[in-house]
Amino acid sequence: MEAVGSAASIIAVIELSAKVASLCFQYSSAVKNARSDVERLQGELERLTTTLQGAQRLLESPNGKRLQTSQGLRNGLIDCSSQLSELQSRLEKKLNPGSARKAMSRIGFRALKWPFESKEIDDIIKNLERYRDTLSVSLAVDGVTQVLDVGQTFVLSKLPTANDAAFDSHADEHDARCHPRTRTGLLESITKWADNPHGEIIFWLNGMAGTGKSTISRTVAQSFADRGLLGASFFFKRGERDRSNAALLFTTIAAQLVAKEPDLAPHVRAAIEDDPSVMSKALREQFEKLILKPLGNLKGGSGGVKEVVLVIDALDECERDNDIRVIIYLLSQAKALSSVSLKAFLTSRPELPVRLGFSDIKGTYQDLVLHEIPKPIIEHDIAAFLDFELARIRHDYNAVSPTDRQLPPEWPGCYAVQILVDMAVPLFIFAATVCRFIQESGCDPRHQLAQVLQYQSRTHQSEIDKLEATYRPVLDRLLVGSEAAKRSAVARFRVVVGSIVLLAEPLSIRSLARLLDIPEDTVFHQLQPLHSVLSVPASTESPVRTFHLSFRDFLLADPNKGNEQEKLLLVDPDKGKEQEKHPFWVDGRKTHQRLAVRCLELLSTGDKLKKDACGLRLPGTHRSEIDQDIIDTNLPIDIQYACRYWVHHWKESQRRIRDGDLVDRFLTRHVLHWLEALGILGWISESIEMVGSLLALLDEEASDKVSAFLLDTKRVIRSHCSIIDIWPLQVYYSAIVFAPKQSVVRRTFRNQFPVCLDLPPKVELDWDACIQTLEGHTGSVWSVAFSHDSKTIASASDDNTIKLWDAATGDCTATLEGHTGSVQSVAFSHDSKTVASTSYDNTIELWDAATGDCTATLEGHTGSVQSVAFSHDSKTLASASEDNAWVTWGSHKVLWLPPTYRPGVSDTTASTVAIGCPSGRVVLLAFSFSHDLLM
Repeated sequence: MEAVGSAASIIAVIELSAKVASLCFQYSSAVKNARSDVERLQGELERLTTTLQGAQRLLESPNGKRLQTSQGLRNGLIDCSSQLSELQSRLEKKLNPGSARKAMSRIGFRALKWPFESKEIDDIIKNLERYRDTLSVSLAVDGVTQVLDVGQTFVLSKLPTANDAAFDSHADEHDARCHPRTRTGLLESITKWADNPHGEIIFWLNGMAGTGKSTISRTVAQSFADRGLLGASFFFKRGERDRSNAALLFTTIAAQLVAKEPDLAPHVRAAIEDDPSVMSKALREQFEKLILKPLGNLKGGSGGVKEVVLVIDALDECERDNDIRVIIYLLSQAKALSSVSLKAFLTSRPELPVRLGFSDIKGTYQDLVLHEIPKPIIEHDIAAFLDFELARIRHDYNAVSPTDRQLPPEWPGCYAVQILVDMAVPLFIFAATVCRFIQESGCDPRHQLAQVLQYQSRTHQSEIDKLEATYRPVLDRLLVGSEAAKRSAVARFRVVVGSIVLLAEPLSIRSLARLLDIPEDTVFHQLQPLHSVLSVPASTESPVRTFHLSFRDFLLADPNKGNEQEKLLLVDPDKGKEQEKHPFWVDGRKTHQRLAVRCLELLSTGDKLKKDACGLRLPGTHRSEIDQDIIDTNLPIDIQYACRYWVHHWKESQRRIRDGDLVDRFLTRHVLHWLEALGILGWISESIEMVGSLLALLDEEASDKVSAFLLDTKRVIRSHCSIIDIWPLQVYYSAIVFAPKQSVVRRTFRNQFPVCLDLPPKVELDWDACIQTLEGHTGSVWSVAFSHDSKTIASASDDNTIKLWDAATGDCTATLEGHTGSVQSVAFSHDSKTVASTSYDNTIELWDAATGDCTATLEGHTGSVQSVAFSHDSKTLASASEDNAWVTWGSHKVLWLPPTYRPGVSDTTASTVAIGCPSGRVVLLAFSFSHDLLM
C-alpha cells in the first residue's frame, strides 16, 4: 500500500471511529444497565484513534512518501474498518426513525436499549485490540525505516563529495559506452572476474592514452549497476580540482555506498560521531572507518556473502604519487571482509606510481594491458565502432539535406574505413574524435573526412604523430587568411584554449571571460570550431571541458611533467620548428603566469574582495548559516576560482616573488579579505599550504618585506584557522585584536581595528617560540621525529600509538596502532619512507610512512626498547633496550649483537642509540646510568 493511499485510508478509519464513539456517547446518557460496557468500548475506541492518529502523522511527515508500509497495515485497516462499520450499523439501527423512535418520543430517551451483550462487547474489544496491535507493529516497522532514512540523510549531509565523479553524473552523461559489437572478450573477462568468489580483489585495466579505458569503465559500471553489484564509482580527471586528487575519494565512495545500502548509515554515522574530523584524516583512516568497518557490519546476502564492486577510473590522474600507492594498498585490504565481497575495478595508464603500487600487493590483483591486446582484435573493434558511427552520421546528414547533396548509401566506403582503422590502431580516441569532427554541424562529412585522410602518412611513426593526426585536422581549420590573421588566431587560441586545458577546475564561458578579461563573445566564437575536442555546452553558465586528457597532452610540452608524449615533442628533431609544424603548442609556464596575474588583478579591482563581502554584519555568523545564493551573488564563480587557485597558478608558473611586486601588493592590501573569502567558501584549511607554496617561491635576494609578511600570515592562520573556518568574519578580530603587538599583519591592518572594543585585550609583544600545538594523543608524548624531507612529524605516546602529522598544516594524517605498551621512541629512515617505533612491549615496529601499514615487527629484546635509529643508507637499524643490549638490524634480522654490558660498569641500561657516520658502520650508544658513551 502506497503512503498516500494509506494516509487516506487511515483518515477514513479515524472518521468512522469518531462516528462510533459519538453514537456510544448518545447511548451512555440513556442506558444505565450497560454503562460499563459502553465505557469499555469508548476507552478502546480512544486508544484505537490515538494509534491511528500516530500513523497519520508518520505518513504525512516529510519522509512519509518514502515509507513502504507493510501488508499488516493494509489488512489491519481493512479489518478494523469492517468491524467499525458493523458497530455503526447496529448502533444506528436503534436510533433510526420507526417504532423505536416513536416509543422514545412518548416515554423519553430512556426507552433506548443497548444492542450488545457483555460477552459480545468482550469479543469486539478483543478484535479492536488485535487490529490496534497489528497497526502498532506495522507502524513500528515504518518508524524504524524512517529512523534509518533520517540516519541516511544525516550521513549524506556530513560526507563531502566530489562533483561529477560518478560514472552516471550529468556532466558526463553523453560520454561514450562500448558499442555492443566491441570489447566483447574483454568485458566477458571482467564479468567473470567479478562473479568469481575466489577471484582477486582488484582488476587493473591499464593502457596508454586514448586506448578507451574510460569508455570501458563507464560500460562496466553501467553493467554492474544494472545487476545491482555496483557499490560506487569515482572517475579521476586531471584539471578538475575535486577529481584530480584523492581528498574526496573515500568520502565520495562512502556516500554512494550509504545511498545504495541504507543499513550502512548507522555504522558510518557512528564513525563520524566518534571522530567528527575523520573526513579530513589520512586516506587510511577514512577508508577503514567510513568504508571497511561499516561494510564489515553488514549482513551477507541471500547467498551468504554480499557482493559489492567499486569502479575507479584514471587512477594515474590523481595528482599525488603517494596517494596512488596508498589507494591501491588500501583497496587490497578488502580481503579481510567476510560477510561482504568487496572488489575494485581500476583503470590507469601504466605510470610509475601505479606500477609501484601494484608491485606492493603482488598476488591480490588481476591485470590486463589494453595496448597488448592482439592487433586483429583492436582493428575489429575500431572498425565496428566506425561502421556504426559513420552510418549514423550518413543517416542524420541525409535526413536534413536536399536530395542532390545527400551522401550515397555506400559512403564512406570500405577503403576509407580501413584507412581510418589503420590510422587509429590502437587509439580509440582517434576514432571518437574523427567521428565528432566529421559530423560537425554545418559541415559536409565528405569534406571533413577528406581533411582527416590527409594525415594518414603521419600515423605510422610515434604515438605523438597519432595524436597529431587526431587533433590537427580540427585545429588547422583555424588557420585561414593572411599570415597576420593566422598569428592572431593562434594567439587567441593560446589564451582561451590554453587556459581551459590548464584550469584547476572547469569554468563556464561566462566565468572564463571574466577571469581572462575578454569579451564573452570572443570566448564563444573561439570555441565554436572546437566541438570535436571540447565539450562546449549550449549554456554560457555550464563548464567547458576537454573530452580527453590526450588533447591537453598534445597541446602542452613541459619536460618537467615526465609525460612521454610531451618529451617526444621536445626531443624529436623533426619537431624542432614548433611554430611551423605545431603552431598550437601551449607554453604551460607562461599560461599559468597569465592566469595567476589575471586572478590577482580580478581580486584587486572593484569591491568583490572586501571586508564582510557577503553583508553578514555580525562577526558571530556561523558559516553554515550563510545561504549559497548569497555567497554566489557576492562572490561569483570567477572570484571563487581566483581566491582558491591564484597560488596554484603562480606556483606552476615558477615565477619568483619579490618586494613590491603584484603578490606583495595584493597581500598587503587584501590578505584579510582573502582569508575571509576562503573561510566563507570552506577553504581556509588550504590557506596554510598556499602560504607555504608562496614562501617557497621567494626571491631570496629581494623579498625581505614580503617574506616577513608571509611568515607572519602563516602564524596568524595557524593560530586561528579553526575559528575562521566556523566564523569567517572573526578573521578581523583574530588577526588584529589577538595577534601580538609586533605582528606584521596586525600593524599592517591596524586601521581596521574593531571600533566596538574600547578596552582591547592585553597581548604579547611578539609571537612566542611555539608555532603550533598538535593535539590528539590521550597519553604523554615521549618522542618526536621529523621526516628527512621535512614534510611529516611522528610522535610516540603512552597511549600505545604513533601519530603522523602534516608538518605544514599540523593535521594528523594517520594513527599507527599495533604496540601493546607505551611507545618510547620513534624515528624516520633517511629516505623518509619508513617509520620505526619502540615500546615497553619489547618490540620494534616498522611502518610504511605513506600507507601507515605495519611492515615488520622486530622481536628479540627482553626489556623495554628505549631508542632506535636508522643508518644513513636506510638499510640498517639500531636499537637500545633496558635488557642491557644494543642491537643492529638489517633486512629485519639481527646483524650484530655486541656485549650486553661494559666490564666494570654495574648498570648499563642502554638508553639512547644512534648510527652516526654516513657509511652506517659506527654505532654510538649512550648509557643513562653509567654516564659513559660506548662506540
